[in-house]
Amino acid sequence: MIFRFDTFKLDTDNFTLSNNQQLIPVEPQVFDLIVYLITHRDKVTTRQQLFDALWDGRLVSDATLSNHIKTARVVLQDDGQKQSIIKTVRSRGYQFVAEVAEQSSELILEKDHVITAKSIAANSIKTPPQQSHSKKIIGLFVSIGLLAFFFFSDLTNPPPLNETNPVPDTRRHILVVPFEVSGDNAEKWKPFADQMTREVIRNLRKISGLKVIPSSSAFMFKKNKTPSFVRRQLPNVRYVLSAVVNIGSKGSVRITPILDDIFSGKLVWDDDYRSRIDDTNLFRVQSDIAASVSDSLKIVIGDEERLSLGEMPTKNLVAYELYIQGKYQFDLVTSESLYQSITLFSKAIELDSTFEAAYVAKADAYRMLMAYFEKPVDVLPNIIDAVVESLAINPDSAEARSSLGLAYVFAWRWNDAWNMLNDARNRNPNLALTELGFALYYSGLGDIESVHRSLDRAAILDPLNVEIADWGHWALAMVGETKEAIAWAKIQMEIHPQVGVIFSGASVSASMDSEHKRAIFLATRGLELDPENPFAQLVLAQAYTYAGEYNKALPLLNKAEKSPSYVCPYESAVVYLQLRNLDKTFDLLNDAVDFRSNCLVFVHNDSRLSSLRNDPRFISVLTRVGLDKISYRNYSR
Repeated sequence: MIFRFDTFKLDTDNFTLSNNQQLIPVEPQVFDLIVYLITHRDKVTTRQQLFDALWDGRLVSDATLSNHIKTARVVLQDDGQKQSIIKTVRSRGYQFVAEVAEQSSELILEKDHVITAKSIAANSIKTPPQQSHSKKIIGLFVSIGLLAFFFFSDLTNPPPLNETNPVPDTRRHILVVPFEVSGDNAEKWKPFADQMTREVIRNLRKISGLKVIPSSSAFMFKKNKTPSFVRRQLPNVRYVLSAVVNIGSKGSVRITPILDDIFSGKLVWDDDYRSRIDDTNLFRVQSDIAASVSDSLKIVIGDEERLSLGEMPTKNLVAYELYIQGKYQFDLVTSESLYQSITLFSKAIELDSTFEAAYVAKADAYRMLMAYFEKPVDVLPNIIDAVVESLAINPDSAEARSSLGLAYVFAWRWNDAWNMLNDARNRNPNLALTELGFALYYSGLGDIESVHRSLDRAAILDPLNVEIADWGHWALAMVGETKEAIAWAKIQMEIHPQVGVIFSGASVSASMDSEHKRAIFLATRGLELDPENPFAQLVLAQAYTYAGEYNKALPLLNKAEKSPSYVCPYESAVVYLQLRNLDKTFDLLNDAVDFRSNCLVFVHNDSRLSSLRNDPRFISVLTRVGLDKISYRNYSR
């Protein structure tokens, strides 16, 4: 439901509050407070009703509620004097008094390019009439299975490999939401709180009796930590760990973690920890929180696990501070921020040459540059160097091998990728990026069944990971699983409505399915979200050429080719192929080979290039990529 009042819009389905179309960050309980007051605005709400609704009767001070009311008024540009939105009724409670207009959030607002659950249902997958009955049934079950998988399956418990009927896993599902910051200069300390969140997640994942959502999915809840939103995204997560980090002016740190059971609404555990920003005892606090969570859930921690909880990432606090800033820049995922993160990780390594996590993070940053922003041929050596240095410190690191294995797939170093990914999986079978690497590897080799199996495991291990959301679609689309790719993309667009690359990718599968109007719509949305991204420009150009609107495609193609950013020659080649310029198409495909462009992983099976199959120049490209007929048959499966 959407509530509009004054210049504000409150969206209870997407858990957002905006003012003049600008999103406003709101603490979860303050958001819930506003929602409760606006939905009960026909009467005065007592303080006790708010205690019961927001804290489930848990013992909370009057001052806490008063502070929440005050914060709500600040967010809504109200105050205790005006009371134009939230009115205090003396000795009785509070009432929402602003004039409100209600609107169903299921309405499709085409002019705003909003895609909702209802639009997905209305545009459900249509099976062409010429398909056989069995094909229809299979497609229907795959589509239903994908939807059911994301919303009703056990999202954090992957089935054991090579086991068709695994024994049910009864471990406790836990989500650690990004920690809040309070106190002076809170913005400055957000990277610190984010890293504390990651460290607690890392420690909790060492405890075999727990199933903990990885950081890449956990940080999807940074702007919305409400239990209802968590249940909607991760229906099997029962326990949510949150915390407030308070940094004093002289470096003191106070951390107040809370573990909630969101199924019952009860508080499971809370505590109060004190440390200092300049004291390595801070690492002990993080491991103590993990141990206390486990104890509160009556989970036994093994001796080796307890010992590993005490391991410090580094003893050099200056190096750690640089690492924190590097991780913050990494999470911004722009070309500039990734290079900045690499600089910060490198400085941390200079101060502590045994800082393993910094090497792995540096390799991951280079891998992201390789996947999205730079010529892969220029970046791959840096990934290899960082991983080799990491393995010199910890020869058993599965994370380092996983990152390099995925990079090898992107660079179509097929045998190296197979060996590295298997090595990573053998050391740790629960790394989502390893499974994504396998999914892309199998997609390149046309092994449809293995693509599904690996992609399913990746999504189970890390259900909200943006990389998996993006590349999972390509893995399906490029082996001819167009309907399944479309179904996957629809779900991912719901989960990641502000990630342009997912909309752009979804446009490609729509074009492949001859849904040209929808392809243009999705590509337009992708470009709106990433207006300077040449890939988004090329995808929209592709959508126009497939629709026969060549006059609209050419300006976009010209703009993409003049971009100062790296432009993948492969996707440009697809546009020129639709424009019937074969010489330019092959020039670009050969440039893509020279650059080791990651899109070439799919060149053997990409149906967009089907008209080139018998051209000797195309066979030459396949040979250079290692996907000629002889090599293709001999790779490991």
